[in-house]
Amino acid sequence: MFQDEAAFRLEPTLFQTWSRVGHQPQIWSLGQKKTQHVFGTVRIPDGHFIYRFTEVCNHQTFRSFLGVLMGAYYPQRIFLILDNARFHKEPTIIAFCKENHHRISLWFLPPYSPDLNATEPIWGYTRREATHNRFFLHKEELISTVKKTFRDIQYYPEKIQNYIFPYI
Repeated sequence: MFQDEAAFRLEPTLFQTWSRVGHQPQIWSLGQKKTQHVFGTVRIPDGHFIYRFTEVCNHQTFRSFLGVLMGAYYPQRIFLILDNARFHKEPTIIAFCKENHHRISLWFLPPYSPDLNATEPIWGYTRREATHNRFFLHKEELISTVKKTFRDIQYYPEKIQNYIFPYI
């Protein structure tokens, strides 16, 4: 399984779009920098996707997410491939994984190599489908829209098969 974190901002992200010549689309913005963080994992090769929203990404919230993963895949052992975020290597995380070595094992990607993480394309897909060129007045609207895309991925993992195919 591959794991990563992402941040979705309430501030609109502008992306290429089609419009009639001379009629550039306008997207409202309130200039708010509110952000919603999310942990996510994708299982290779079937594309099974698990996510959890969080206000902040740190070792406590990551430890909680590891517990969610272990519960979701019990009694299977999890081989989790992840990046080198500082909180992934916190002593409490390492100790937790050693205590539960029969259930979970962390495998770190080389530094600065997001192209090797199969979860990264899912964040891009989510932004294209849910957040690019969209105005959200409230954080709850953003979360609801992103959740809808995540649920769609969970129910129809074939939608992301082309994105995770290179990692198989």
